[in-house]
Amino acid sequence: MNKKEMAKNSTISTRNRQKEAFIKNLKSGVTIKDAAAAAGIDRTTVWLWRKKWKGFDNKVLAVIDSRTQTVEDALFSSAVKGNVAAQIFWLKNRAKDRWKDKFEYDIPGDINVKVNFTE
Repeated sequence: MNKKEMAKNSTISTRNRQKEAFIKNLKSGVTIKDAAAAAGIDRTTVWLWRKKWKGFDNKVLAVIDSRTQTVEDALFSSAVKGNVAAQIFWLKNRAKDRWKDKFEYDIPGDINVKVNFTE
């Protein structure tokens, strides 16, 4: 293997370690910026990698989805324990047809309106 091939392999190996470190840190609950910093990269690099490698992007999206599920579970648990704000939020977003602030009624009939425009 020549020096150029060795350098390329080293770069790929380093990048793979950085990707793994980023995902590991992101799973721990830190921000994207902090996970990138802990992996020794800039968050701009993360966005470039996500565009370039779909597999990496899918891993990032899976971590983000997992976080969303964690918050959903915490919200539900809080609502069940009696947190009224959590109950209202949950119901307004999960049972929109029954829980909303605005009700609309259709009242049949004619309405005559006269509008005058002046200069």
